Order: sequence, then C-alpha cells, then structure tokens
Amino acid sequence: MAVEIPKGKPWYSGSRLLKTFKDIRRLPLISTFIIIFLLIAPAIFADVWSKAGGDKYNPTIGNLQDVKTPPFWVKARVQALFGGVDLDSIKVLKAGKVVSGATVNRKGLPFDADGEPVTGLVTFESGGDKIIVERYVRHGTLTAQDVDKIGLPQALVYPGGLLSELRSTSGAEVRLTVPNPITFDDGGVIVRGKEVKSGLAVMDNVTFTPVGAALHGTLAKDALEVKDAEGNVVKAVLGVVTMKEIGMHGSEEEILQSDNVRRMIAPDGSLKFFLGTDKQGRDLLTRMIHGARISLTVSVTAILFAGVVGVSLGLLAGYWGGLTDAIIMRMVDIKLSIPSILLALVFVAVFDRSLWMVIAVIAIVYWAIYARMARGETLAIMNQDYIQRARVAGASHFRIIKNHVFPNIVNSLIIVATLQLGTAILFEASLSFLGAGIPPPTPAWGIMVADGRDLIVTHWWIAFFPGLAIMIAVLALNLMGDWLRDKLDPKTRQLT
Repeated sequence: MAVEIPKGKPWYSGSRLLKTFKDIRRLPLISTFIIIFLLIAPAIFADVWSKAGGDKYNPTIGNLQDVKTPPFWVKARVQALFGGVDLDSIKVLKAGKVVSGATVNRKGLPFDADGEPVTGLVTFESGGDKIIVERYVRHGTLTAQDVDKIGLPQALVYPGGLLSELRSTSGAEVRLTVPNPITFDDGGVIVRGKEVKSGLAVMDNVTFTPVGAALHGTLAKDALEVKDAEGNVVKAVLGVVTMKEIGMHGSEEEILQSDNVRRMIAPDGSLKFFLGTDKQGRDLLTRMIHGARISLTVSVTAILFAGVVGVSLGLLAGYWGGLTDAIIMRMVDIKLSIPSILLALVFVAVFDRSLWMVIAVIAIVYWAIYARMARGETLAIMNQDYIQRARVAGASHFRIIKNHVFPNIVNSLIIVATLQLGTAILFEASLSFLGAGIPPPTPAWGIMVADGRDLIVTHWWIAFFPGLAIMIAVLALNLMGDWLRDKLDPKTRQLT
C-alpha cells in the first residue's frame, strides 16, 4: 500500500513566513552586507565604474593637478604669517636643559656654541613659553604645547615687493612657476635676525626649494623679478618665514585674495573625488573598488588551490596511514616551520612580482593547514562502523573516500576556508605593503597603504581608507566563518 506524503504549507503561509523570519534573524546580516558591498559588488562592477567616469576614474593614471586632494568634507587648511618671533631671544633646550651658547640661525635651525647642529627632540623657550620642535634635515616644525603650530620654512624675501609687480624673467607664466606667493604687511619674515614688516615672500617648497634650486634652468633668485610701489627692482634675500596654521576656510579665490596667508597645506575637498586622491592624483575610491577585485580574486583562488592540494594529501595520509602518512606529515611539519613572510620574500627574489606569483605563495603557505585538518578528521572517521561495512561490501578505496569520508569532513573544510579568506586578504596586503606582492600601478589595498605611510600625518586619507577596508573585510569574513562554524559543526550546532 502506497503511503501518501502530506504536502508542505506554501511559502506565503503564516507559519512558513514566521519560520523564514526566524532563520533570517539568525543570519549574520551585517557581515553578509559588508562582504557583498565591500568585496563582491566592487569586484563585479569595477570596470563599469571606471568606464562611467572616463579618465577621471582611471585606477592607474592620475592627474597632477589633483595630487593629494582630500576627501570632499575636508576644507583647505591655511597658514598665515606669524609676526613677533625674535630668533635671537629663543633659548634652545634638550632633555630639559638649556644648551649653553646655542642659537637659532636665520634658516630656523638650532646650532650649539661650536657651530654644530642640535639634533633630536629640542625644546625652544621664548618669553617663558615652551615650543617643541621636531628637527628634520632641511626644515623644522615648531609646536607650542597645546596652543599653536609654528613653521620656520626658508623663503626668498623681497622687502617692499608687490605681488602685482611680480614677473618671470624667463617669460613663463608666473602663476605656473610660483603658484602661491605671499604678500605681507604685518611682519612674520626674519632676515638676518631682523623682522621685515612688509613685502613679498616666495616659499613654495612643493614647487621648488629657494636655496640652489632652479626655475626653468635659472636660479630661483634670478628667475623672478619683483618691484616695489615706486617701480624699483627689489633684490631677493634669503630669510625665514614664521607661519602658523589658522582656522580659515573658504575657496581658493577667497583665500588667495587675503594678505599674509599661504594656502599650501591641502586644497579643498571635492565631490569629484569622494575619498580624495593619492600622491599621483588618482581617485582613491576608484582604486579601492579595483583593489577589492584584486583582494577577492587572490584570496579565493589561492584558498581554492591550497584546499585542493592540502585536502587531497590529508585524505591520503589519514586513509592509508603508515609510510604515506609519515611522509606527508613530515612535509607538513617542514612547511609549518618556515616563516610565511620569509617564504614569500624568497619567491619574490627568485620570480618576478605578479598576481599569479602572489596566489602561488599564499597557496603554498596555507595548504599544510588543510592537510593537517583533513588528516585528523579522516583518522576519526576511519574507526566508524560504516567504513568497515563499506570495505566488507567490496567498495573501492576511491568510493569509500568519495562517498563516506569526504562528505563527513566537508563542513569543517568550509569553515576553515571561510576563516582563511580573511587571513589571505591580510597576507596579500602585507606582501604588497612590503613590496613583495602585487606590482604597482595595479590598485591593491596593500600598495595603497604603503603609498600613504610617509604621508600619514599630513595626508592621512591616502593610507587610512585602504587600511580601513582591509580591517572591515577581514573582520566580516571572520564573523561569517564563526557563524558557519556554529551552523555546520555538529559539536556546536544550535538545536533551536
């Protein structure tokens, strides 16, 4: 007599909808959305994004006019001339003690009584106020404790010079040669220990350094011609410009119309570049979108190769045992004893940097983990009664492994693979950061972090956003792996 199997309720019934809602509630929705929108969707639509934006959203080619543009919400930070600083009155302290006979020269550098430069962390004291300075090779930044930041860059100074009387002796456009000359009428420039009250200063270190540099093949002091209000040519002298950052915001035109200000720290942010640009003028968001494709491709492909090789060897070791097990496990021990980064650097020294080289390195690094796990799970399964019954029934070794061993370890493999996807992304980013991974100008997240590490103080967004993407992607994949372990591992599977 045939037994009629009752039909289940339709999906739109109340009980089915309630069950579906409970199942969705248990899913890691945040991790799923992050993986989709941070990795999968950018990897799929990266080319569509670049084609829609044209050259502006080219991930490998930038525009020098857009170099280091900040994110759209960042306004221009402005420096203004800071008058009333007497270099002769400044005392130089090191380790809290006054350096006897030390002075600050007209270039803003501290020297001891013997004429040797004072290096390291130095404290300047003037009028009872302490100013900390971190001294570099050619320039310094004075920082008043919790109050002001004062810079002492060198400059070409034209006492009494006018911006309207600035000319280029080479015939080139002055604005292209000197994009940000400063007119001042309230001091802030020190020449040979004395403060010049008014004139014109040229101190754009991004374009050129006044000392010994050349503009169109001409020394800076000879490339520019400046006149005063009476039409007399003003001779350039080398001095120190004392500058302080101010909280002035506005457009470039508004800022440059003001006297005593220098707009060179950073330009205004723009919606054209949502997350800003890097030091080559390339859109950061575009490079991050294409970098997601690199990270996803490398991690998935490498983990797939590592899993196939490692699981195959682990199954053989656990199933056959004996000499086969000993040889494979000694190979695993040798691999695990070699530092992963060192192994990657050896591969880079032997082979050229490429996408497939990185995939191969990650696969070689991770296969041993799968081999050890598959071998341990297989040894536990080999003692089960159904394995012995399959042998008695005459099943071949391949059939036993395919139908009875592998299906019982696949859940554990999925859990490990998901957890190692995040680790593989982090490992690829580490290799790229060290210069041993994806070769530039390919937009990889690790390369982007490396490009911005030297600019983290002044242009923080170049390294911050790619690093944030790495952290969020790895965290989301780890959380997804934990959820899969709770669902697939019989030892921790929830009954509710």
